[in-house]
Amino acid sequence: MILSIFDWSLFCGFFVVVSFSLWKSLVGAFVGGDYFLFGCGLAWCLIVIWIVAANISTEPFVDMTGQGAGSVGLAKG
Repeated sequence: MILSIFDWSLFCGFFVVVSFSLWKSLVGAFVGGDYFLFGCGLAWCLIVIWIVAANISTEPFVDMTGQGAGSVGLAKG
C-alpha cells in the first residue's frame, strides 16, 4: 500500500492535534468549573471543532440502529 502526500498530512495532522490537546491539558491544573470551561480560554474555532467531532462520533450509532429497526424490525432469536 502506497500512501500519498494527503494521507501522510492527515496522519501527521492527527498526531499534531492530539499532542497539542495533551499539552494544553497538562499545562495547568484546572479545578471545578475551570475544568469544564477550560478557564474560558478556548478560541471559537476549537469549540466548533469539538462540537462537530462530538456530533459525528455519535451519529452513526443512532442512525444505523434506527435504520436496522425500521427496515427489518427487531430481530428475535
